[in-house]
Order: sequence, then C-alpha cells, then structure tokens
Amino acid sequence: MKTVAVTTSADRAAAAAIPFTLAGVYPIPLPCIEIAPASNDHLEEARAAAAAADLIILSSSRTLDILWPDGTLPATDFAVVGRVTARQVEARGGALALVGSGGSDLLADDLAGRIAGKSVIWPHARGADPRPLNRIRAGSTSFAAPVVYESVPKKPAATPVDVVAFASPSAVAGWQLSRSLQGEIIAVIGETTRAAVDEAGAVASVIATEPTYQSLANSVAEHLGVSA
Repeated sequence: MKTVAVTTSADRAAAAAIPFTLAGVYPIPLPCIEIAPASNDHLEEARAAAAAADLIILSSSRTLDILWPDGTLPATDFAVVGRVTARQVEARGGALALVGSGGSDLLADDLAGRIAGKSVIWPHARGADPRPLNRIRAGSTSFAAPVVYESVPKKPAATPVDVVAFASPSAVAGWQLSRSLQGEIIAVIGETTRAAVDEAGAVASVIATEPTYQSLANSVAEHLGVSA
C-alpha cells in the first residue's frame, strides 16, 4: 500500500490520517509542527474583541480550540473556511453567516460586499497570508486581526514515504529541517502552502480542490491511482 506522511501537529495527526485510510492510502504521522498559543492575556483580549464584534472570521478549527477551549462561543455570527470548521462551529452552538468552499482569499472575496458598516475580527495564526486580511480591513468599519497561535516548525522522523502531505507553510519549513523536498511527491492544502513549496524550489504535484484533509486524501489517491 502506498504511504503518505501526515505532517500536521501530533494532536491533530490521528484525525487528519482518517481520510487517507478511507481513500486507500496508508497514513504515517510525521509531525512537522508544534502549536504555541499566544499568552493568556492576549487570548483574553481576543475573546473580548470577538464577543463585541459583528462578525468573526475563522480559517481553521484550531482557532476555535485555542480561543474557546470549553466550547462556549460568543453570540456573534461566524464566517469560516471549509466544511470542517463549519461543523465545529455548529457543534458548539455558533451561528454561521457564511461557509467558504475555497481558501481564505476566496472567503474574503465572498465577504467583500457584506461587511460595510460592520465590526469584524479575524483571529489567525502567525504567518497567515496578509492579503485576505487586508481586503477585510479595507471593507469593514473596524477590523482586528489578533495572532492567537504560532505553528513552530520541528524535525520529522526519517521514515520513508511515497507522498508527503502539507497543510501549512510551517510544516513545509519543518520538513526541511531534516529532510529534502527534492524527489518527493508533494501534496498540499491551500495556495499559501503551495507557494511555500515553490519557494523551497520544489513542486506540489497534488493540490486539494477544497481546504480539507478529505479533499487532499482523495486527490492523493487519484494521483497515485489507488482506491479504497
């Protein structure tokens, strides 16, 4: 069976591996990042700002876990990237105003005509693509973009794999701390991750059509010519 390196953080590896197994590819967790949340004071400020906003934008479900670990969300509308994050918001009783099927850039485009006169907050990871943030800043009455966590690159194990899957630029950086991208079949989620692979002098052969591990796994299986 073909193997794929799942390079997300150790706490998310098991969940990220499931779609690959279902798609007929054997996942091997090789974490390339560790998550470092912002300080408690900074997170409290972000929570207060989110509770006072008209709209909260989220790029990933990790932000939910970091800002609201007890599952209690503010009574504010959410706009999110992807169905996975949308399901997490709904499971916690949050109100969804918009679910984007593409990345952060497409979500920002979808929101462009809806945020005039609104107070908007977009909590995000350090190193997030600034272009979607700037579009929302330009179109809203007030805007906050607090950094609530950082993905810190770490060396992966040396286990050989057929494909390496990345969901963030930080994971790309982590892989390169001990391993080369050259000669690897590379699969990615998102344009910022693809750009990080390009900047490293490599090429992503597989790009997920949606910002989910399910989409990535299906795309990898199709590229390899395997089926469940």
